Amino acid sequence: MSLRFRLTLIIGSLMTLLVIVDSVRRLYDAHDDAIAEMDSVALLAHALLPSALSPPPPGMSAETLLSHIELTRHLSTLRHLTVEIHALDGRLVQTSRALPQPAAPAALGWMGDRLRSKAPLRKDILVGERVIGYYLLVPNADDELREIWADYVKQTSMVVAIGLIACALVFWAVGRALHPLGSVMRALSAIGEGRLDARLDNVGPGDLLPLSNSFNAMAATLEIAVNERARLLRKLITHEEEIRQSLARDLHDELSPYLVAIHPHARLLADACNERPELVEHRDAARWMSDQVGHLLRLVRNLLEHLRPPDIEELGLKHALTELGTQRSRGHDRAQVVFHLDDSLERLSPMHDITLYRIVQECLTNTVKHARCTRIDIYLDIDEAASRVVLRVTDDGAPLPHAPPDSGFGLVGMRERALALGGDCQAGPRNGDGWEVTAWLPLKTSLQEK
Repeated sequence: MSLRFRLTLIIGSLMTLLVIVDSVRRLYDAHDDAIAEMDSVALLAHALLPSALSPPPPGMSAETLLSHIELTRHLSTLRHLTVEIHALDGRLVQTSRALPQPAAPAALGWMGDRLRSKAPLRKDILVGERVIGYYLLVPNADDELREIWADYVKQTSMVVAIGLIACALVFWAVGRALHPLGSVMRALSAIGEGRLDARLDNVGPGDLLPLSNSFNAMAATLEIAVNERARLLRKLITHEEEIRQSLARDLHDELSPYLVAIHPHARLLADACNERPELVEHRDAARWMSDQVGHLLRLVRNLLEHLRPPDIEELGLKHALTELGTQRSRGHDRAQVVFHLDDSLERLSPMHDITLYRIVQECLTNTVKHARCTRIDIYLDIDEAASRVVLRVTDDGAPLPHAPPDSGFGLVGMRERALALGGDCQAGPRNGDGWEVTAWLPLKTSLQEK
């Protein structure tokens, strides 16, 4: 839910609460006003209705005389009050409400019960000194309730309409007020994606101008720091590769010749101990020495392949990766390594070649140490739209049950190599079984090294 919508929702909720409170207050005020109005109408009618009648003609009964009172019929339009004329025995002679009236709204039933509980007023009708009947002034609560409900619906509808218009205006005003945040979010997203040259322009006047200046200063400082860090990392990685090459050269030129020279002599000694009885007691030692020298030769050969990529400068990255996959397939688990390589990898710079090679090499090493897998897929694509080269290495292996605790230096090293060229590297479990490593490097640095 966006901040704009949340603010509008909060303001709308407060306005709704105010409307509810105001509605309850108006209903209770209407109840008191209705009682006062009904009482005033009843008292006015009680005062105006004639109580003394002229003597009737001879032979006219009191009930007939009561039925000829015309004033009651003229009161049929009187609201809030029903005037009834009763004989002394209580029989109804006349009423000002002859037609049935509409029922009161059910929503105001609680108020109707209280209004209907008011006792009617009584006024006697006299002929001379004799009482022949009486007026009964009955409060008509239904009229008052219908009037209250109509006024309530009208006022509430007006308040709701005003509230909706106010919410729409608040939504628009908050959107206008938060519009600069959109520019800030886009700039932050650009920074997060690695585009450190993003700047915040035209964010707004007044108090927002310092925000723009502070953000741009921060972005400029961050760009300088990241570029400096990347330069130092590139320098460090270059130095690391030089040390690898120096070690490989020393192993190849200094140690390997001695081991190659010692190995045949060790085998000759082992053969001589087998053929001459007087040397039989030295046979096991000679064979052990021959085996150890052969093991050292194989170890040095593996170290050379790990320290110096085979022919990566002459034959290219694709060939070096293929050789790396072939070596991994010869492991004890015989995992199948499948490559999905872009056809235009020759565009990449030497720094990119060695960085991608080392990341793949570390991934394959980790599959040996930490996973039990049968297939490893290596995807290497050049994304022209995003101007980056993307590497993805996946396997289908489950973690080894007794794998040694990993210090995490391998993953840190892969990420530092990617960061050195302005990219990034992430690793984690896939959906289901297996592991996935994803790295990306900006393509622009592959065209021109800084």
